[in-house]
Amino acid sequence: MSASRAFFFAAAAAVAVADLSVRRSEPVPVPESPASSPLVVRLQRIDGGNGSHFYVGRLAVGKPEQEYQVLFDTASGHVFLPHQVCKSPACQKHQRYSPWKSNTAVDINSDGKPVVAGQRLVGNVARDAVNVEFSQADLGEGAAQSILVQDDVCVGTEFSGQVCTRVDIMAAISMEDELFDLMPYDGMLGLGLGGLATEAGCSFFSRLVESRSGVLPQFGLSLGAQSGEIYFGGHDASRLAEPLQWFPVLHPDDGFWEVAVKAVRLGNVTVDACTEGCRGVVDTGASRLGVQENNFDRVHAALARAAPMVGGGCQGADLEFDLGSLTLKLRVEDYAAGSACEPQLGPLDLDPKEYTGVYAFGETVLRRYYAAFDWEAKRIGFAPVAARRVRIGGSAARAQASSEESQRVFTV
Repeated sequence: MSASRAFFFAAAAAVAVADLSVRRSEPVPVPESPASSPLVVRLQRIDGGNGSHFYVGRLAVGKPEQEYQVLFDTASGHVFLPHQVCKSPACQKHQRYSPWKSNTAVDINSDGKPVVAGQRLVGNVARDAVNVEFSQADLGEGAAQSILVQDDVCVGTEFSGQVCTRVDIMAAISMEDELFDLMPYDGMLGLGLGGLATEAGCSFFSRLVESRSGVLPQFGLSLGAQSGEIYFGGHDASRLAEPLQWFPVLHPDDGFWEVAVKAVRLGNVTVDACTEGCRGVVDTGASRLGVQENNFDRVHAALARAAPMVGGGCQGADLEFDLGSLTLKLRVEDYAAGSACEPQLGPLDLDPKEYTGVYAFGETVLRRYYAAFDWEAKRIGFAPVAARRVRIGGSAARAQASSEESQRVFTV
């Protein structure tokens, strides 16, 4: 789910036939790798059009590696890439995944078993397919039909460190153009909890923790103005201005990283008293603050009180989300922009009979607060971000600073 993307829906698997006939070969065993120290994955902020932005990073799949730029998405549960056989115009605009170029790829059904026993890749045979629907306020709506392929999925680089694990990849064989044509990245690596995955083998982080002994079952996220980092297996103390404060995940079986919100205030005015309960869903794919559609007009009207200042910029009260022991605060520049200081919100099209008081905490919140995700204890931690240093000096000085920074990564 996101301010830019309501909930991520995965339909039940259905049998489909896909023409994937090419050469066949025997599986290649994957060597075991020793557990690694916490890994830092660098993210780059890219333009998504219409004032939206996304943080993407490198993903490598298969042997030899095929590289992609993907969204590390806390509100979905799959590794999602366009398949080589996909002929949709939206697929053609992105880097596509080819199982036949990988010595480690295996065609599987939704039960995680090979489509044909003893055969790594298959041709034109009946196999399970998964239909997935997306709704994004920034990019529109779309659906994809996918098949499952098990392969090695790696994050990081050979220079900064890399970790790999076996994952059941959702490879799209058709993608509707409206959303995917505008998508400024190749695919997604879902970091949502298990409830968002079609089956257990689809969850990258779950598979990583299971396959690598000694890995702390946590990851952390720090976003800056132009770049960011994900920390797998630990956190970076230099990114935190204060200690982490932890909150239990609401409805963890649903799969979303969401926390209870007690009230929403604009300065000293209560915008949402949350009398029927509110929830904040952490969504790295959300460019704007997401507000449930049935509450959208009220919140929009409240934030529209922001006024332009002489010389540029906006003035207005802080927007506050009361979590109890911590209040997440957004400044006016986080929720209003442009010469008219227009509120920057994304509507979440959710059935009010099933969901109430939903807010999506995306880029606007995550640039103010470091977020930590505890997979095992099902809790989320927040801490105000520390100011990012601007390094001055030559390449040698930057290399030394980078080396010193990497040594401050630690586990908690």
